[in-house]
Amino acid sequence: MWTDTGKVFTNEDGTWLHPETVSDACRETRGAAGLPPINLRDARQGAAALVKAGGGDQHDAKVKLRHSTITLTSDTYMELFEEYEDDLTERTAAVVPRVRKEPSGAAAHAGAPEMIKSPGHMRSDLGSS
Repeated sequence: MWTDTGKVFTNEDGTWLHPETVSDACRETRGAAGLPPINLRDARQGAAALVKAGGGDQHDAKVKLRHSTITLTSDTYMELFEEYEDDLTERTAAVVPRVRKEPSGAAAHAGAPEMIKSPGHMRSDLGSS
């Protein structure tokens, strides 16, 4: 008879499985595969990082990690998401030109309409008022 506990990892009958049993199985599988040590918590953080690196947001991570609330995801992974946001900000700033390059011999703003100040309003030399 199956017992529906809503848990991801269960005994064959669906009953609660002690977390260390899952950790032991993961360590055994990892060792047999010759992979470096990683615990399940780190694997989940890695999954959240991959969601963010792939362009996802906290809601996407919440769904992928099957969290019950966005607050749980935010409280658990906010620092990770802030690090990605900081990195994104730095990479974005790096592509913004710092100095405007003028064509040789051209005056600054060449070809741009000159704004003429008139009492009460501004008008362009293009004839609009």
